[in-house]
Amino acid sequence: MKNFIIKLSKSYDFNVEIEARSAEEAKKILVDTPFEKLTKGCDFSEPSLSIKDVVLNDYDPRFYKDDNKLR
Repeated sequence: MKNFIIKLSKSYDFNVEIEARSAEEAKKILVDTPFEKLTKGCDFSEPSLSIKDVVLNDYDPRFYKDDNKLR
């Protein structure tokens, strides 16, 4: 058997409403506003979890001797 590492990502989905004259202005307001102010009142109790990647753990000690060569 081989040892794999599963990389997970936890994210939260929410909408932020911004009043602006254009999309560019809305993006600027979003970037310039502190994150804590944007997320005030958002529900962070149920994050969505997704698998980002599954990789072979090449450094699993069960597959190596002391001199770092494969058994």
